[in-house]
Amino acid sequence: MKAGIAIERWKLDIFSRHLEQSGYEFTQGNGVTPDTMFLYVLTDNPQALSEVVKAAVAEAAQTRQG
Repeated sequence: MKAGIAIERWKLDIFSRHLEQSGYEFTQGNGVTPDTMFLYVLTDNPQALSEVVKAAVAEAAQTRQG
């Protein structure tokens, strides 16, 4: 299954680190606005990926850049 994660571009470093540390590979795509983008992740365990995304969202919320 391919999952798409929409993020603001400034969050890329945070999401990349969380995904890579959890063993996920991903590709990047343009978002619907210039300051957004998509990360596309192949996974056979959406629940596990969801936990990684939640952790990245939490860290980004504490950072509050952009």
